[in-house]
Amino acid sequence: TAIGNDRGMQCGLLEENTRHGAAASDGKRVSILVAEDNTALRDYLRSALENRYNVSTARNGEEAYCQAINEQPDLVLTDIVMPGMDGFGVLNYMNRHHYLEDIPVIMISSEDSTEVVRRAYEMGVSDYINRPFDAGVVHRRVYNTIKLYAKQRRLITLITNQVYEKEKNNRMMVEILSQIVEFRNGESGSHVLNINILTGMILE
Repeated sequence: TAIGNDRGMQCGLLEENTRHGAAASDGKRVSILVAEDNTALRDYLRSALENRYNVSTARNGEEAYCQAINEQPDLVLTDIVMPGMDGFGVLNYMNRHHYLEDIPVIMISSEDSTEVVRRAYEMGVSDYINRPFDAGVVHRRVYNTIKLYAKQRRLITLITNQVYEKEKNNRMMVEILSQIVEFRNGESGSHVLNINILTGMILE
């Protein structure tokens, strides 16, 4: 298994990066990166998906990881066995740099042993598809994964907005209380605000 290391990975803009499929009218068509060293299989996956998604392709793990950084696709489809860095190497890099938190990965491979599949899930893949596969199955699993992550992002946005509103209301309450303290006790309201700021810094 070729994992690679940070010193050896140089990710510039890749000349061999190939994007297929037209963008939707709103410019938000879902993008997918297909990493596969087998040309025939790579072309098959691209043609099976490009009618619905923007599809980029990579011939090996190094290209896949660099394109994931450069393009920030909505989903990555990757084989395991590839020259140089393999699929597990791609997962390792994406895990280490927290890309898997935002970019789901589906592995497609003929490696179907329990150990290999378990390792893939433990490293953070969202799904695992065994070869040979049906194009309709790939479409459905890709769609389900993208939909799941979209719901997750909406939920995170909702929670973040709620937390922000709560913090804003708390700040308003502290400001009101500081004015009350200043009015009732003659103590400086700015002193109360400074205590609030210092307390927040200590807690952080």
